[in-house]
Amino acid sequence: MKHTIAQQRDWIYRAVGLLSFNGGLVSMVTFVSFIHNSVGYVTGNISFAADAFANGNILAFKSFMLALLAFLFGSIVSGVIIPIDNAERGSNYNIALIFEIICIICGGIGLKAGFDSARYFLAIAMGIQNALTTYYGKSIIRTTHMTGTMTDLGIILGHWIRGNAVEKWRIVVYLSLLTGFFVGSVVGAIAYKFIGYGTLIISVLLCMIMLRFSHADILKNT
Repeated sequence: MKHTIAQQRDWIYRAVGLLSFNGGLVSMVTFVSFIHNSVGYVTGNISFAADAFANGNILAFKSFMLALLAFLFGSIVSGVIIPIDNAERGSNYNIALIFEIICIICGGIGLKAGFDSARYFLAIAMGIQNALTTYYGKSIIRTTHMTGTMTDLGIILGHWIRGNAVEKWRIVVYLSLLTGFFVGSVVGAIAYKFIGYGTLIISVLLCMIMLRFSHADILKNT
């Protein structure tokens, strides 16, 4: 497996499991809590924004556009923090995760206090997370939405059916992403029924666990 992460290979497998679970959880919390809109679902938000614009619902249009811009801002933040040079990435992942944790905490506190606009903090967090593990080897890894992952899985399975040699680790990664996102969504939906926005505490804990794993991997390589 070709690395684009300077740490151990284990880092990406942990990221695949924990962060896809987290992506599903946060997406479900925002989906079931207000206007049935997931902050990590860029494709859907573009469609919702277009529908609102076409029907002259300017307030809804602005809301969806702000969610899109917040996600974009989070991706930009991650791009600024994590350099292109693989050898220099190391602890920069920790910095990005800390920013994500801060955004999730701010979003959770704001939403619990009744400020719906606080969801934009969650959109920023998802933008940071999605950009965090985007490239690994020849794969594009997404942890906040699964359309690309399902497509990539379909492509590699199609190549396998044709009899072509495929990298089995990629199938494992794609299936892990889909499973993690699904399980995270289920947990998010169930937990929200009982503790509401307190469900986001789980998200913070997941990011902190990922932060600890990342720090441990960095220490192994110093």
